[in-house]
Amino acid sequence: MNKSRLEAFSDGVFAIVITLLILDIHAPSTSSLSVHDLRPLLPHVVTFVLSFVIVGVYWVAHHHMLHFIRQVDRNLLWLNLLLLLCVVFIPFPASLLGRGFANPLVVRLYGCTLIAKNAAGLFFWLYATSHRELVVAHLNREFVLWVTKIHSSPMLVYAAAVGIAGWSTAISLVLFAAVPVFFIFPNRLLKRRIGAMTQADHDTHA
Repeated sequence: MNKSRLEAFSDGVFAIVITLLILDIHAPSTSSLSVHDLRPLLPHVVTFVLSFVIVGVYWVAHHHMLHFIRQVDRNLLWLNLLLLLCVVFIPFPASLLGRGFANPLVVRLYGCTLIAKNAAGLFFWLYATSHRELVVAHLNREFVLWVTKIHSSPMLVYAAAVGIAGWSTAISLVLFAAVPVFFIFPNRLLKRRIGAMTQADHDTHA
């Protein structure tokens, strides 16, 4: 089966989830607005920015994975739905986190949701790459293992954040933010490895 419908559907879901994140921020119901009135919104705004960036990183990762997948089967469609299920759930713990950062249970729920999303993405990648007919011909085992490690590493950070939450929710939040920073800011290793494989795919189809 062609992957175009999977891509279109997934992009739509990611777009909706990112839009839903902003709905938790409500303007103060006062005519004479002041800095004091805006202060209670700070946790909501911080959570919105953090979650927006994290979902954005997930979308970019999903885009990169699909670049190396040339067709899909029934099982991969269901695995993609599992991945999207985890993404769609993110606004719920984000809404709870926006009420304040001091509750360890809320921080743990947020972290566990991110772990579930990464795990679902990992299952998606491992299933696709274990079926050679689903991926591009030039995809080698070394690159598959490298992507697997890169995709798995955030789960370790998120797990550490979940474990630390009972002691310091502030450190947990820093760990949550550290993951997208690693993927967003210029990273020569990621750029070189993904760029090389993308170029190989271009040369193959040239």
